[in-house]
Amino acid sequence: MTLAIAVEERDRFAELAHNPHFPQVVAANRLYLTAAVADALATERRHWALSCLPDPARYSTLSMAGQETFAVFQPVPGASLEAQVFVSRSVLEATPAGFDLPGLEVQPSPYAAGGSDQVAVRGSWQLLAPALASTPLRTAARDFAQRLLPSRTRYASTHDPRLADRVLGRG
Repeated sequence: MTLAIAVEERDRFAELAHNPHFPQVVAANRLYLTAAVADALATERRHWALSCLPDPARYSTLSMAGQETFAVFQPVPGASLEAQVFVSRSVLEATPAGFDLPGLEVQPSPYAAGGSDQVAVRGSWQLLAPALASTPLRTAARDFAQRLLPSRTRYASTHDPRLADRVLGRG
């Protein structure tokens, strides 16, 4: 005799939607997609996926091909919201401002999917947002995303359409 126990799946979107940081998470992902993806509507789920509360430290992760490209982290008490974006290293190096991103940490990427020409830029959302909205970080994010977008994402099964609807202005 086998005992089957139904495990109710968490409604991650509902959890996030009731979080006071929800508007910032939506705005952060919208800014990233605007900066990095030329046609976010046409490439959604097939070429990029947006997960909601993928682990205890993150509010969201946006992935392309076989790696994450943007993540919004849950702050520790007393700290501000943080985010991380993966960008083209060579594009950053080619600009006069280059790696001069005060208050933001630039680290090597742990991922192989996007090749060796990538770095992770992480910091408080208050500093990362204006940097991502302007050159050179926006250009470096777009260049990197354009290399990954031709491939199908491996993370389509983790895509949260309700969060994507909010980010894309559909709901």
